[in-house]
Amino acid sequence: MSPLIRVAAIPVGPAGPDPDPLWREIEAGVAQAAAAGAILAVLPELTVLPYVAGADPARWRHLAEPADGPTGRRMGALARRHGLGLAFGLALAEPGEALPLNAALLAHPDGRVVRLAAKHRLPPPLPGDPFGEGDHFRPGPAASAPVSFTWAGGVLRVAGLVCYDRRFPESWDAAAAGADLVAVLVAGPAPGDPPGFFTAELSGHARRCHVAAVAASRHGTEHRLGRPVRHDGDSLVVGPDGRTLAAWRPEAPAAVIASLPETLRLPLPLA
Repeated sequence: MSPLIRVAAIPVGPAGPDPDPLWREIEAGVAQAAAAGAILAVLPELTVLPYVAGADPARWRHLAEPADGPTGRRMGALARRHGLGLAFGLALAEPGEALPLNAALLAHPDGRVVRLAAKHRLPPPLPGDPFGEGDHFRPGPAASAPVSFTWAGGVLRVAGLVCYDRRFPESWDAAAAGADLVAVLVAGPAPGDPPGFFTAELSGHARRCHVAAVAASRHGTEHRLGRPVRHDGDSLVVGPDGRTLAAWRPEAPAAVIASLPETLRLPLPLA
């Protein structure tokens, strides 16, 4: 059995009125990850949707879908075609709920789609915005159990964090409990973050929790709201020792691919 496993982060964006360019970018990135031997690929928050938290939610609620809706089915088929796990973001509609979840879902290599995590902390409106994420989504649970999926070499236990939840140590503690790897789905680092902060943040949490992390972010500037919404595209793979193993560059190929030790968890340091 190989001592390494391969994982990938696939940044995509920006979202426009036509989703087809995003889907082409997703499909190319997943194909590249699979060709490189990746067993898991991670896509950004709300993967094929624009980020419209500052706008009237009544205009955008129709974009929410069930897990087995068009996006889930297409992601499941993509995972099955390439034989890997695929984490993606969705505005997840659930029966009897007025508001959707800002969710991370996992498509198994056999095409089954399950919920991986849902955003628990919904950030307030940005300065000057009349609405925030709490107007669009309901909070998810504070913690979700890792999801296990089987690949040719064994079982991988994956936990998820959606964007703002990554800020909080207790979110990492809950996600890392029992997980081999934490998938972090992000729309983009906060506009006020200094350069390098996002990478340092992930590195610190991964090292403290002794768990690998794969973060996928949006890139580019969206104009669906009549004003620019910028995403930075910081996508990277971090080892359980906090080292950055691979990171996205604007001139680089679509997928950020890295090898991780098959035994992902490091022993806790001696007191």
